[in-house]
Amino acid sequence: MRLLEPFALGTLSVPNRVVMAPMTRNRSPGGTVTPWAVEHYAARASAGLLITESVNVSARGQSTPDTPGLYTRAQAEAWRAVTDAVHHRDGRIVAQLAHAGRLTHSDYHGQVPVAPSALAPGGFIRTPKGTRTYEVPEVPDEAGVRTLVNEFAASARWAVDAGFDGVELHGAHGFLIDQFLQSRTNLRTDGYGGDRAGRRRFLIETVAAVAELWPWDRVGVTLSPGGNHKGIGDDDPRTTFTELVQALAGRVGWVHCADIPVADQRPSEWLKPAFRGPVIVSEGYTQEAAEEALAAGHADLVAFGRAFTANPDLVEKFRTGAPLAHADSRTFYTGGRDGYLDFP
Repeated sequence: MRLLEPFALGTLSVPNRVVMAPMTRNRSPGGTVTPWAVEHYAARASAGLLITESVNVSARGQSTPDTPGLYTRAQAEAWRAVTDAVHHRDGRIVAQLAHAGRLTHSDYHGQVPVAPSALAPGGFIRTPKGTRTYEVPEVPDEAGVRTLVNEFAASARWAVDAGFDGVELHGAHGFLIDQFLQSRTNLRTDGYGGDRAGRRRFLIETVAAVAELWPWDRVGVTLSPGGNHKGIGDDDPRTTFTELVQALAGRVGWVHCADIPVADQRPSEWLKPAFRGPVIVSEGYTQEAAEEALAAGHADLVAFGRAFTANPDLVEKFRTGAPLAHADSRTFYTGGRDGYLDFP
């Protein structure tokens, strides 16, 4: 069974190829993880690698209620309890560093959202003050973009203090990095827009800044070439993301592909040969589909979300063929112990 084979993710040796996918759970009031998170992550430490829920690199980057941050000492100390517990069980855990960009609201932090272009997403957002329409974001000049790069770098420094084994930059699902990458949300004509090289400049500079704090092979990037969340999209995603991962080769330790099909083909099938390094895939994989992707050479590790939500012992269940418990979606974002700590 390939899923249970060890793998060398750069200098990070993982005992199996099963990854716990990042899953927002809205259980960090005030932006700081609680002792419940310690128990939650430690219970799943048998995964080859744990990727945390999205962690805000600044208050302005928050997109939903009660999501954790990593931009203060108190937040880093709270995360340290999580990483210590995971390491005590011989686990490995990386922090997914995120900024929502335009997918936030001033109700959360008192600031107008920031994004590469002045395009508000369609639809509505739930805030502490009720349901709102999205706001037209502020567009930073080039100096302002570099300030955003520095926010990711500062958070990566806190991740060192918090004891993580690495960091993953959230460049998927319509968040800030994704907004810069894709042609429908980046209409800039300066050095951070225009052609594909300009649109990927923000991510490339962020990777370089983070790699000054972490060995490059302990830094990953998650991407979603087939995503269309809140109006995100690209006129030629295959070319855009193929060129991107080619530019990332030798700069990051892995690419994590949210493997949403593009033109009926999973992007990992063309990203893996272009990147020439370790690729993690996620989005709806079963154990059987994961084994097929590994055997075909489209991926090196596979991330599971819902399955890990209801099965802390997922790796052992894969090993023994035991039936999986089913996750209750009604408890995903409700807070409390239900659906978070109430599994054997």
